[in-house]
Amino acid sequence: MKALFIYNGSMETKTIILVGLPPDRFSLEQREKLAGLANGREIVYCSDRAEIEKLLDRIEICLGLGSWDLFLKMPRLGWIQNWGAGVDGLVANPGLIKMPVKITNTSGMHKEQLTEHIFAMILAWSRKFPMVFDAQKRHEWIKMDDFDMPVIAGKTMLILGYGSIGEYCAQVALSFGMKVIGLRRSKSTAVSGIRIETADKLHALLPEADYVVNILPYTQDTRNFMAHEEFQIMKKSAVYVNVGRGANTDEAALIEALKSGKIAAALLDVTTQEPLPADSPLWDMDNVSITPHYAGLRPDYSFKAMEIALENLERYNRGEALINQVDKSAGY
Repeated sequence: MKALFIYNGSMETKTIILVGLPPDRFSLEQREKLAGLANGREIVYCSDRAEIEKLLDRIEICLGLGSWDLFLKMPRLGWIQNWGAGVDGLVANPGLIKMPVKITNTSGMHKEQLTEHIFAMILAWSRKFPMVFDAQKRHEWIKMDDFDMPVIAGKTMLILGYGSIGEYCAQVALSFGMKVIGLRRSKSTAVSGIRIETADKLHALLPEADYVVNILPYTQDTRNFMAHEEFQIMKKSAVYVNVGRGANTDEAALIEALKSGKIAAALLDVTTQEPLPADSPLWDMDNVSITPHYAGLRPDYSFKAMEIALENLERYNRGEALINQVDKSAGY
C-alpha cells in the first residue's frame, strides 16, 4: 500500500500521525474524528516501508505500524499505539526502552475471542471432534464407545499470565465447573472460586493442573517459560494450551514431552516459528492440534483498536496519562 496523504498543513513544517493500515479499515466517522484531533499534524495512511523511510524525521505518532526497528529512526517520535496486546518488538529493539516514547497497546479487547478459542480447542480435543470430522469426510460412522472422553467439569485449569484475558477465561472455566488457578507476576486479591498465585509457585502448581493455559506475553523473562523441567512435572494426562507467544515455550522440549507421553496433548495457536515449517514434527502428531495464530481475530478488530487510539490521541493532545500504557522495562 503506497502512502495516502490527508493534508492539514504544510508538508514541510508539520509533524505526522502515521497510520499503518489502509483508511478503509475504519469508519468514516473515525477518520473524520482522527482528522479533527490531528492538531495541525499531517495524517499519513501507509504501510510501505520505502515510503515511510522518507518521512522518518517528521513522524510524531504511530498508530498500528508493526515495523519496530523503524521506531528507533524517528527522532520526533512521542507515542506508539500498538495494534495488538503484545509488544514483542521491545525484545528485539531494546533501544526503545531508553527513548522518551510512550507505548500503548490494545489490552482488554482480546478477552472474549481468545477465551472462546481456548475453549473451542479444549472441547474439540476432549470430544474428539478432529477425529469425527475426518470420519465425516469419509462418510464413516465411528463407534466412539471405546474412546476416552474426558469431561472438563471438575478438572483444574492453571492459567499462566493472569491478566484481563486470564480473568475472563477463569470466569468461563468456573461456569464449566472447573477449578481455576491464576498465575501472575505479583500477588493480587483473590477472586471467589479462583486461586491467585505468583510465578515462583509454578513448579508446585504444575502437577495439580489438568489444563495448562499459556497467555503470557513475550519478554526476556518469559522466553522458554515452559521448558523440559516444566513438562516433566506435569500430569501425564495434562493438556498444554498456548495462545500467548510461541517463544514462551521450548518447542523441542514440548515435542519430546508429547512423543514420550509425559503430557497427553498440546493445543497450539502459536509456535516458535510462524508460519510453522512444513517439516515440523508437530504437524503429524496425533496428540497436537494447531491453529494458525488467529485466536485474537474478530471482524471489528480495527474499529475497536481505533477507538482506543482515538481516546488516547485526545489524552495525548491534552498531556494526560494514556490508557493501556506499556511498562517498557517489563515488556507489557
